[in-house]
Amino acid sequence: MRNYDFAAIISVISGNEIIADGINKNALTAPEVFPSGGEPVTTSQAIARFFRKDHDKVVNRIENLCCSAEFLTRNFRRVKFEHKGRVLRAYEVTKDGFVFLTMGFTGKKAAAFKEAYIAQFNRMANWIAERCEAKAEMRSMGDAMKGYIERTGDTQHGHAYNNECTFIARLVLGMHPPVWAKKNGIPSKKVRDHITADQLALLAYLESRNCALLDMDMPTPERKERLTELAQRWLARRLGEREHA
Repeated sequence: MRNYDFAAIISVISGNEIIADGINKNALTAPEVFPSGGEPVTTSQAIARFFRKDHDKVVNRIENLCCSAEFLTRNFRRVKFEHKGRVLRAYEVTKDGFVFLTMGFTGKKAAAFKEAYIAQFNRMANWIAERCEAKAEMRSMGDAMKGYIERTGDTQHGHAYNNECTFIARLVLGMHPPVWAKKNGIPSKKVRDHITADQLALLAYLESRNCALLDMDMPTPERKERLTELAQRWLARRLGEREHA
């Protein structure tokens, strides 16, 4: 296998490099897309900021769209926000709603802005899928760890599961999770909600493989060594895919 600097590879799947693809260099900001109700959405305020339009006009455009009531309800959810002591209305907007709303935004710059926004929607959809996968594998690993402890008595003073999760997170993040959280200015218990889709994919992969190692009653030192090898192999493969893309 080709020799790689694995610290450098970890930086490739973390934060800025992934998000940078969606940054519109003219706007100097990434489109604002976030998960809500299990799907990626944006807001009317974010759309107004990104396309440099008056928010009231964006809201008016939404409320006067020539579409069915069903489509409007499904893709535009009314919300409220405060501004200078006033309660104003806004909307959460799905990807379909965004595409329908911005059909009338014409011109070369608007086209580039729409492309960046749609790419961000797609990235967030991928992130949501990877987050669900990681959650499922985490539950499976918890069950596997319970069986391992019952069979081997390796409780690690009651910290076996936490130690396992922390070790795998360190392989994904390249550092101790609380250190990573502090460095990125997020709560230490919210790390999984702030890592990239690639990092979540690696996390789910390692948790899945760890279930098999736990089922084999592999001792902790050997298991850590094997997981480290698997993480390096996964990272090298992902970097190779990017180099040939």
